[in-house]
Formats: sequence, structure tokens, C-alpha cells
Amino acid sequence: MKLEQYRRNNPALAGILDRVALIRAYQAIVDGLVSGRSGQSVQVINVDERMLTVGVSSAAMASRMRFEANDLLARLHEALKDHPGAPKPAAIRVRVVADRPTPGNPPQKRDRPPSRAGSQALGCLAEAQLDPALSRSLGRLAQLLDPDKDADD
Repeated sequence: MKLEQYRRNNPALAGILDRVALIRAYQAIVDGLVSGRSGQSVQVINVDERMLTVGVSSAAMASRMRFEANDLLARLHEALKDHPGAPKPAAIRVRVVADRPTPGNPPQKRDRPPSRAGSQALGCLAEAQLDPALSRSLGRLAQLLDPDKDADD
């Protein structure tokens, strides 16, 4: 079945497909407006007459995008002159979004050896803790992480 048939047969789906098409169109425009490698990491999340919401992968990138938002908005309005009827957002909102690991590239797990400093920090925290149950738990964890414990046994 073709996409147009889905649209005709399912009015609710037609609205969703129109929304997806609008966001993809804005993504293509934003990709062309944001310079260099930064453009690859800017994701259009939502768009309407009031706001263009974009997501970026880091706080540093978010700061940069917020700093450049007025210039980007002006360039966006200029680019939208070729698309009559498209919403012209009045502002840009920048959000930091979590990176999603790709199925073929799972996040790396770092195996770290127990450290004396970590064990000592947990031991100090256990001694300062007023809650006796939490203090005992932190003390046990400090002992488990002590690399010198194996040498003493």
C-alpha cells in the first residue's frame, strides 16, 4: 500500500505523517543553516508558529546554539521565504538531549580496578553518616573496594 493510501484511509495517521514531513523539512533547512560539523548534531524536535525546538548533544553545543539563536532565526526566516505557508517560528528553544546508543555500537563499559582513594572516601563517608544502616553499608562497600584487603587476608 502506498503512503497516500494510508493518508486517505487513516485521518489520524495523515496528521502524524504531515507532522513528520514538516519536521523533516525543517531538519533539512536547519542542516543547511548550521555550519560545519555542528549541523550534524542539531536535531529538530518540534516546530510551530511560536517556537522551533532543537536538540543538541552537549551543554557546550546548547550554549553555542543559544548564543547564535537570533542569527539562526533570521537566516531561517530568510530560507522560509521559498516555502510559503510554512510556520515561521518567533523563537528558538535549545534543549540538551541524551545520545541514544546505536544498536550496532553499544556504550562502552569501563572496568576500573578498586582504588585505595575510593575506598578511603567511602570509609570517611561511612564514619560521618548519622544513619547507622547506611553507615554500615558504606563501610562494607569501602572494605570491598579496598585493593589492600586481598594482601592482608
